[in-house]
Amino acid sequence: MISSDVRPSSLEGQGSPAVPGPPGYPIVGALPKVMKDPLPFLTQVTREYGDVVCLGGFGSQKFYLVTHPDDIERVWKTHHRNYVRGSNFQLLKPLGGDGLFLSEGDEWRRQRKLLQPAFHVTRLMGMVETINASIAAMLERWGREIVPGQPFNLEREMMSLLIEVSVKTLFGTDVAGDTATVHETITTAFSILHRRVLSAVPFPWWVPFPRHVRFLRAVAELDKVVYRLIEQRRRSGVEGSDVLSTLLSVRDEDGQPMPDRQIRDQVVTMLVAGHESTGATLSWALYLLSRYPEVMRRVQDELAVVLGGRTPGFQDLPRLPYLSMVFKETLRLYPPFWMITRTPVADDVLSGHRVPAGSILMFSSYVTQRRPDFWPNPEAFDPDRFLPENSEGRPQFAWYPFGGGPRVCIGARMAEMEALLVLGALLQQYELHAVPGRRVEPAAMLSLRPKGGLWMTLHRR
Repeated sequence: MISSDVRPSSLEGQGSPAVPGPPGYPIVGALPKVMKDPLPFLTQVTREYGDVVCLGGFGSQKFYLVTHPDDIERVWKTHHRNYVRGSNFQLLKPLGGDGLFLSEGDEWRRQRKLLQPAFHVTRLMGMVETINASIAAMLERWGREIVPGQPFNLEREMMSLLIEVSVKTLFGTDVAGDTATVHETITTAFSILHRRVLSAVPFPWWVPFPRHVRFLRAVAELDKVVYRLIEQRRRSGVEGSDVLSTLLSVRDEDGQPMPDRQIRDQVVTMLVAGHESTGATLSWALYLLSRYPEVMRRVQDELAVVLGGRTPGFQDLPRLPYLSMVFKETLRLYPPFWMITRTPVADDVLSGHRVPAGSILMFSSYVTQRRPDFWPNPEAFDPDRFLPENSEGRPQFAWYPFGGGPRVCIGARMAEMEALLVLGALLQQYELHAVPGRRVEPAAMLSLRPKGGLWMTLHRR
């Protein structure tokens, strides 16, 4: 039985007991079971074996699942300098390069400082008109193209919308001719990365498998577009409210501008992470609202009072607290990046168990955010969990879809703004219903998406 008591996390436990874990296979332990069906398996072993679970490993390198908020806080916040990002992030390197998401140490701190102005509230306010224009165009197209009551893939629609929004907020609105190319290349590259994430033997990219060739070709095509947009903006000297303008204007401590390669890595990283996380979250939110009509009614009542049928603006977002709680509760149940790894530089002790340097620590927000000792009735969709009176006493790291500590996601505020603008506009015009008899379950790939898409029917209000 798991307890929510504070766990010891110091190096005093030289004789700490062996880390418990499920039975597995010789050498690799339970890792094949993780790869086969990770979400139910990791949830179950947490309930059976506790806060730190040994899952086996390869040779001397062990894998540990860590799910208690106190241990997560230690690794991600209070002792974060003892930990570096784990191997699962290297999957993104051929696409994202050395962007903020994949950098470490002093280089990460330097990049974070340079990028912070791109996410200042004044920059976000300047993006709202662009975002709302893309939302309005999508809704107008739905009215023309989607037959009421006929199933359509909502996930594909949300991903397409968020790629368009990401391209325009990163590069400016005058990129209509490039949006389709970016959409195609990102979709191709990410679909291949999705299949690679749980591969038992991820062969190097230079091995000429057809999917590797498609991936490298997509990245090269994306690079061609990005570098051309950077060069055009440099020559024009025009400054807008988009992220590219910020990256071109920033200077390091020596007064030097950011090199084109670094700008490319930053915008591609933001493009990938931004559309994937927000697009997936919107898909899950609309699905959950279709299954919980009482929650939907409360959302619609709030929108009617605050907006009265008009398009939401930046100033409206603080006046939509229930919609914000819907967003947070969706992230609790279906966090986009459901698994993140860290590697200790030096030995540490978590929940009384020694974890050696060089081991792989696995952190699943999906599992922690469904622990019944912190989230009563954890499978239910209940936005009221995030009311102040219901949040009192809950550890900070019982909910961490955006990470935490110094490396908390730099785009978290932007993601919430985008989601609330989409939901606020969409739910005033339409209701979405899940297709009866069609099973909806999460697919644990690089991010947490609905397996086989998310098929819904559209109904005008």
